[in-house]
This record gives sequence, structure tokens and C-alpha cells, in this order.
Amino acid sequence: MKKKFLVFSACSLILSVLIFILTYFIFHYFTPDGFTSVLQTEPCKPFITFLFGILGTLFLFSGISAFLISLIFYKK
Repeated sequence: MKKKFLVFSACSLILSVLIFILTYFIFHYFTPDGFTSVLQTEPCKPFITFLFGILGTLFLFSGISAFLISLIFYKK
């Protein structure tokens, strides 16, 4: 069971990093017309980036929680 929690923790942490990278690109490069190669100083879709940021934070929290559960409750 400890191995399953560690795998879940690693997958959650990797997903959170990927979501944070996606959020960065959506925040800076997404316009109503689609993606551009020009850096936008103001976000065109701040609510969408906010929701992706929350999703990344939830994955980060679940990954850290699973890692701590595997360390605390499963000694071997």
C-alpha cells in the first residue's frame, strides 16, 4: 500500500507541475483569438487561468498529502 501511495504522490506532483506550466502559458499567451507567440502583459482570460491554478494547487496538495500518509501510516 505504501508503494501505491508513493506512485500516486509522484503522479500528482508531476501533474501539478504540468498544470502550472500550462497555466503560465494560458495566462501569458492566450487571447480570444487563440494562442499567440507574443507575450501578453495583461491576461485576456484571467478566470480560466485562475481555475487552472486552483486545479494545480489541489493536485499539489493531494500529492503532498499522499506522500505524508505513506510516511506516517506505512513504516515498511
